[in-house]
Amino acid sequence: MNEFPDSMEFYPKEWIDLLSNLNQEELFAIDCKDLTPQVLGKICKSSFYNFVLEAIGLSSIAQVSIQSIPKFENWAYNGIKLKKRHEIERIIPIIQEIQKTMNPSFDTVIDIGGGVGHLSRVIAHYANIEAISIDQNVAFQKIGLERLNKFRKLDGSKNVTFINLPFSLETSQHQIKTIFQKRNLCLGLHTCGALANTLLTTASANYSKAILNFGCCYHHLDPIKDFPISSFYQKNNFQKINLYGFSLATRSHAQEDFSAFKTKERVKYYRYALHLFVLEHFNNKYFTDVGECPIKVYWGSFSQYLRGKLDELKLNHEFSDEYLEAFYLRPQTQKTLKKMFIANLIRWQLGRCLEIYILMDRCLYLEERGYDVFIEQYFKEALSPRNIGILALLKT
Repeated sequence: MNEFPDSMEFYPKEWIDLLSNLNQEELFAIDCKDLTPQVLGKICKSSFYNFVLEAIGLSSIAQVSIQSIPKFENWAYNGIKLKKRHEIERIIPIIQEIQKTMNPSFDTVIDIGGGVGHLSRVIAHYANIEAISIDQNVAFQKIGLERLNKFRKLDGSKNVTFINLPFSLETSQHQIKTIFQKRNLCLGLHTCGALANTLLTTASANYSKAILNFGCCYHHLDPIKDFPISSFYQKNNFQKINLYGFSLATRSHAQEDFSAFKTKERVKYYRYALHLFVLEHFNNKYFTDVGECPIKVYWGSFSQYLRGKLDELKLNHEFSDEYLEAFYLRPQTQKTLKKMFIANLIRWQLGRCLEIYILMDRCLYLEERGYDVFIEQYFKEALSPRNIGILALLKT
């Protein structure tokens, strides 16, 4: 919606009209890609239905096969939230299986962006593999060191080493080579934006035995510098992605309940109405980024929401609350808001496809550097929406 109203011409009118006839529950089902019989009967003969099916097909990734979830004692997960615990429980057996089956194998896990070292601690103390946790946040690592001294070690447990380092292309190559000198598996759980690229290039350049990476925050990628990275995409002129596309790829795909959908709709309606109001009364033709609000603000009156945002934007006015409410409730405003929301719902169908398009570029990059590469879903979306992992094993 950043270029509204010009952007609306790219959405097929028949799709907008089709979805405009659906109620809130039916729009929710489409948002979840849950094509119930009631919804299916209304859209199955349309080109929009084929579009949804194709988007679902293009974004289908197999689930990783995990033989058994490890049963570690409670101390292993002390201070770890449910999401992180779920991720650790599904990463550890994969790492153990790789170490057992690779020949020659690795003896160290390098955890990039390790924070307080939850994952590194469990790897070292319970999977019995030496771990190096790299992060640039001193405060996080101080907490991690305190916990290492606090929590008990089991027989056979290995050491965790914390290294305070901004892991980037500008980092001293001497430091990097020192860290990567042992045979290692390089791990990045939710590496933000271009950090994933740095991990892949650094690990492959230093011949890591294995790489396991989960990307996130694609909206922090630079469209010029950070994508694509594979020679295959570059030589074959694969479609570039702008910042809007990277933001769409970042969108959560976790299944939400109807209540969350209604809240999302309310938030969008208020934000779009703010844009329409500024466009009409202040001739601002560009989408205005005004940041987040507490959810309760969106469920309050529109006049109070708009008045607060106009103050933030330093737009002086003398509009009454009655006028602001009347603007929002105006039939033409409501019609336009629904049209904008439906257009975004159509757009959201492509979020997962764009994410996979980005990740496939990274997979090809690793293949070009001598790795066997696998891309699979590791986590439950409801707990961890950025659940696609890239596993690369160095060819012998």
